[in-house]
Amino acid sequence: MAAVAAKGNASAEMLLEQGGLDASLLHRFTDGIASGHASAPSADGAAFLSRIEPLTAIETQRREWSRQLANLERRSRAQRVRRLPDGAQDTLFDLAAHLTGLLRRRLPIEANIVANRYVDIVPQGASGWAALPLFLSLHAAEAGDTALAEAVLAPSPPRLVVIGGLSGTGKSTLARLVGARLGRGAGARVLRSDVFRKRLAGLAPETRLPPAHYTRHSDEETYEALFESAYDHLACGGSVILDGVFLSRSERDVAEALAYRLDVPFTGIWLEAPERDRIARVAARSGDASDATPEVVREQSRLSIGELSGWHRMRVNRPLDVIVAAARAVLERRR
Repeated sequence: MAAVAAKGNASAEMLLEQGGLDASLLHRFTDGIASGHASAPSADGAAFLSRIEPLTAIETQRREWSRQLANLERRSRAQRVRRLPDGAQDTLFDLAAHLTGLLRRRLPIEANIVANRYVDIVPQGASGWAALPLFLSLHAAEAGDTALAEAVLAPSPPRLVVIGGLSGTGKSTLARLVGARLGRGAGARVLRSDVFRKRLAGLAPETRLPPAHYTRHSDEETYEALFESAYDHLACGGSVILDGVFLSRSERDVAEALAYRLDVPFTGIWLEAPERDRIARVAARSGDASDATPEVVREQSRLSIGELSGWHRMRVNRPLDVIVAAARAVLERRR
């Protein structure tokens, strides 16, 4: 299975047939899609829009088309439309075909992981993410799945969720497992501080940075970029999960202030685990965007977290299904 995914040209169907999907394989699968898009020549964007407009056959699609048209025209001018094997297509429209296949197989978590991975490595902006529900709906309707075509466009008020905690508490794992339950279309946009730090350095998420790069200035730049992206996505109507340590009280305060400014619900979840568990988790990582080491874990243990008033503190030295159920219960209460 890993060998197939590593080639970058495996379909979702091929991966499913081989016994299930995990995050690393989904990332390789997505990287293959992104590579194909990058190597494809630009195509006629106006022709693409003319071709898909007649596909808006139901009222909810027509309303969404009207809302997204200016955004889609900007994407067309920005050469987001490429000449792919199935003809000229917006790259996100092509991605949506894969996501729709996963959603139709009742795999929303996998769809959310693929969607987030794609825009992590091929930035699309908040307006690109906002276009995904329409593209998903068009593919679902074309496949004859009217229920899904309506469901991905169902209203879902934006909200901001922050998952914080010291390194090795499983923040990214939890974010992946709850992201599909928030927002429209493929779910919430998961913005991870480790990924943004690499993006600011012009590097791929899994490229390791030397310890000297982790400075107060770098931290400030990373969180500033994280908050700017969160603001844009929330303003475009999408739900956001912020995934980062959030060790500083000021970082947590800014996140809450952001939600208050945009008048969206805020939920803060703080994960906790014994130091030995966090060290074991960090030491076992490979191919991850985080550069945390056991030494970093020990150093964080000596720092003061400060006030966590209003945040939901959650022990994670428990079975994963129990943790996920607890997090989902918190999110359900704060709708």
